[in-house]
Amino acid sequence: MDAIELLSRYADGERDFKGVSLRGIILSTNSYRPNTVPTLGLANIREPQNRPHLIGADLSNADLSEAHLSVVNLSKANLTGANLTGANLSGASLSGTILTGANLSRVNLEGAHLNWANLQEADLNHGNLKSADFSSAILLEAVLTQACLIKAYLIKANLRQAILKNADLTQANLKDVDLSGADLSQATIVRANLSGANLIGADLSKAQMLKANLRHADLTDAFLNSASLLEADLNEANLSRANLSKANLSKTYLRNVCLNGAHLSGINLSGADLGGIDLRQKLLTGINLAGAYLSEANLAGALLMDANLSSSNLSSANLSKACLINADLRNTHLGNVNLSEANLMGANLSKADLRGANLKGAILANAEIKGAQLQGAILPNGKVYT
Repeated sequence: MDAIELLSRYADGERDFKGVSLRGIILSTNSYRPNTVPTLGLANIREPQNRPHLIGADLSNADLSEAHLSVVNLSKANLTGANLTGANLSGASLSGTILTGANLSRVNLEGAHLNWANLQEADLNHGNLKSADFSSAILLEAVLTQACLIKAYLIKANLRQAILKNADLTQANLKDVDLSGADLSQATIVRANLSGANLIGADLSKAQMLKANLRHADLTDAFLNSASLLEADLNEANLSRANLSKANLSKTYLRNVCLNGAHLSGINLSGADLGGIDLRQKLLTGINLAGAYLSEANLAGALLMDANLSSSNLSSANLSKACLINADLRNTHLGNVNLSEANLMGANLSKADLRGANLKGAILANAEIKGAQLQGAILPNGKVYT
C-alpha cells in the first residue's frame, strides 16, 4: 500500500489498517490532499499546513519500519505492537496514541508530541527523542537504552521500571516523574530537572548528574554508588537507605536532606552545603568533607576516623562523643562547637578556630593544635581557656 492509497482509504472513513505493511512509506505534506482528507487536529496542537492525518487509525501490528512520517498527525491512533524500527516521526503528533509493545528502536522522534501516549513495554533503544514531549505519558517498563532525550519533556510521566541505561537526559524536564525501580545506570542527567521525582529503588550507579535539580526528590533505597552529583541540588530530598558509596557530591546542596540508613562509605562531600544536617552516629570513616558547610549539623556519636574536614565550617555543630581519630581538621571553623567527650586522638587541629568550643572530657592525645584559636573554649579538664 502506498501513501496515496492509505490516505484515500482513510478519507473514505476506513480506520482498520491492522497488520498492514507500510515499510518505507513516505507520508509528507506532498502526500496530503486537502479535498479528500479531513482536518481533525487537536485544539492544543498547532497544525502545519497540509499535515497528513491518521487520527484514531488502527495500525496495530503494522509494519512501519523505515517509514517517513515526519509531522504526521497520529493522535489517538492504535499502534500496539507496531514495527517502527528506524522510522522518522520527527515533529509528529502522537498525543494519546497507544504504542504498547511497539518496536521504536532507532526511531527519530525529535520534537514529536507524545503527551498522554501509552508506550508501556515499548522498545525505544538508541532512539532520537530530543525535545520530544512525553508529558504524562506511560513508559512503564519501556526500553530506552542509549536513547537521546536531550531537552525532552517528561513531566509527570510514568517510567516505573524503565531501562534508561546510558541514556542522555541532559537538560531534560523530569519534574514529578515516576522513575521508581528504573535503571538509569551510567546515564547522563546533566542539568536535568528531577524536582519532586519518584526515584525509589532506582539504579543511578555511575550516572553523571552535574548540576541536576533533585529538590524534594524521593531517592529511598536508590543506588547512587560511584555516581557524580557535582553541584547538584538535593535540598529536602529523601535519601533514606540510599547507596551513596564512592559517589561524588562535591559542592552539592543538601539542606534538610534525609540520610537515615544511607550508605556513605568513600563519599566525596567536599564543599557541600550540609548546614543543619542530621548525621548522628553515622559511619563516615575516611569521608571527604573538606571545605564543607556543616554549621549547626548534628554529628553526635558519628564515626569520622581519618575524615578530611579541613577548611570546613562546623560552627555550632554537635560533635559530642564523635570519633575523630586521625581526622584532618586543619583551618576548620569550630567556633562554639560541641566536642564534649569526643575522641580527637591524633587529629590535626592546627590553625583551627575553636573559640567558644566545648572540649570537656575530649581525648586530645597526640593531637596537633599548633596555631589553633582557643579563646573562651572549655578544655578537657573543664577549665575555660583565657
